[in-house]
Amino acid sequence: MPRKSVAVLVAAIVLAMMGSMFETNRQVQLHELQSQVLQEQSAYAAQVGSLTNLSAPSVVVSQANALHLVNPTSVTQVPATSLDAILPLPKFTGYAPVTSRTQR
Repeated sequence: MPRKSVAVLVAAIVLAMMGSMFETNRQVQLHELQSQVLQEQSAYAAQVGSLTNLSAPSVVVSQANALHLVNPTSVTQVPATSLDAILPLPKFTGYAPVTSRTQR
């Protein structure tokens, strides 16, 4: 009987060690996946930051200036009207220089 109990004890220890090794391997895989997720989140945050910078007021102004857009000299409030009414065409005062799109 002592040999049988020793064999059972050895088998139990081997199974416990195999289970522990499997669990350790699984934990290493989870750690690697978490590291990959953090790297992807960091890259995403960097992309969002760079795209957010494109809509900054200073960038919008510089792009508008490159397209020869200027600040209006006056703003006219359009009166409220019914949506069923046909509005007359707007009347513009002054002029704007005409530039070809290929010359911009």
